[in-house]
Amino acid sequence: MPRHFAHYYFSNLLTKDTSYALSAIIRLYPDAYLLGSFGTERIVGSEHDERLRYADPLQIFGVTARHIFTNGSKCQLAYMLGYVSHYALDRVLDPYERHFAANGVAGYFGGALETQSVRDIEVGIDRHIVRDYLGLEKALELVDHLEIRKPVLEEIATLYVDILNDLADICLNYRKTYALLEGIKLDIPLSEGLGRLDYMNRENREWRTAKGEMSTLSVDELMKEEKEIAYDLLEEYMAMARSNKQIDEAKFY
Repeated sequence: MPRHFAHYYFSNLLTKDTSYALSAIIRLYPDAYLLGSFGTERIVGSEHDERLRYADPLQIFGVTARHIFTNGSKCQLAYMLGYVSHYALDRVLDPYERHFAANGVAGYFGGALETQSVRDIEVGIDRHIVRDYLGLEKALELVDHLEIRKPVLEEIATLYVDILNDLADICLNYRKTYALLEGIKLDIPLSEGLGRLDYMNRENREWRTAKGEMSTLSVDELMKEEKEIAYDLLEEYMAMARSNKQIDEAKFY
């Protein structure tokens, strides 16, 4: 699945031209939205990522939305909106990464296929996002100054203890959960072959989607296409959390 800079970039794309209701929540708790956009991958030393990654998305989003509808937490809502953006990008880039890990990543201009792991491809995409979109200065700022307000960490830790830990079948108390969230750090990994291998599929080679369909979209094009779908997911989750709307199952699969 994509790493943190890809998720950061994509989650920021979604903040442009959103509805007033969505933008108001995100502006109120930008750090909660940011932390949610990283998902659970940066929670070091815990099983949250592995277990929640394979959890039913209808349960994750349905149960948390019902919980937020009950308690009215805008902070927890902002966090889960970020989590929705994370899920939206994962579901299109996961099959992309698995396809090229299984079949090889091509070199530019007719270069030979090279075997790369999913992890290698994730790192390559992240480095492209830093180089081509964010800039190294912004990336280093995030790495060196990732600051989440204490009240925000407290509310998100409570969400984990009340809901998300149970969904992941993990028994962690509030203090340990808070420490895990507080300890989230970002890094800028080096990528082998960044200028040689077409990690982003900018030469539009064929690959197979999660539905078994053939695609030639690059990562850039995938993000642009998924952005419109992800807007709809954010609005759907917002309605679930604010008005107790029944989840539209088709949108989350």
